[in-house]
Amino acid sequence: MNPFVHFLQQYSHLGPAELDQLQQVLTTKKYPAGHTILAAGSICAHISFIVSGKARSYFVDPSGQEFTWNFQFHDADSRFENFFLIDYNSFLTQSPSPLTFTAIEDTEVTQFSFEDLRTLMSQTIHAATLASKMSEAAYQTVHKRAFTLLTLNARARYELLLREEPHLLNKFQHYLIASYIGVAPQSLSRLRKEISQP
Repeated sequence: MNPFVHFLQQYSHLGPAELDQLQQVLTTKKYPAGHTILAAGSICAHISFIVSGKARSYFVDPSGQEFTWNFQFHDADSRFENFFLIDYNSFLTQSPSPLTFTAIEDTEVTQFSFEDLRTLMSQTIHAATLASKMSEAAYQTVHKRAFTLLTLNARARYELLLREEPHLLNKFQHYLIASYIGVAPQSLSRLRKEISQP
């Protein structure tokens, strides 16, 4: 079974006919390391599910500094948001995304388009329910991420990372982790030393 279909069945019990409809519109794409999957200013036209590899999404502030918004990967540590290469707001509204998505290593995805989703939703109630659940999960993720960046200081953001996503430190380069919690690499090194001291 397609890994994406298997994942979706955790959230909605699609019947055989619905599974067949879904699998007919799924496509597979492979991106080499360093490839820009979606550039800022482009419209996110697909929901892409990570099958293998690693990627990240980031935005650039007016001064030109990059901030990692999220990491995308597929393994035992993945949370809902890690499985998907998508800017949900751009996808749902078909408006330009402020985010850039880049493959960190060779990455394979399963994807389907905005038009395919609309067709599926018009044909089956389960597809509409599934899309609603995914939108809810995406909203919760974005809300928590924005709230964390806006309300917590650097130390608190790093401590939150250690509590909730310590595995990221072993999966991604530390300069990317620094940009994920909104600090300079040297500040991350200082925080690590401070917190590791008894």
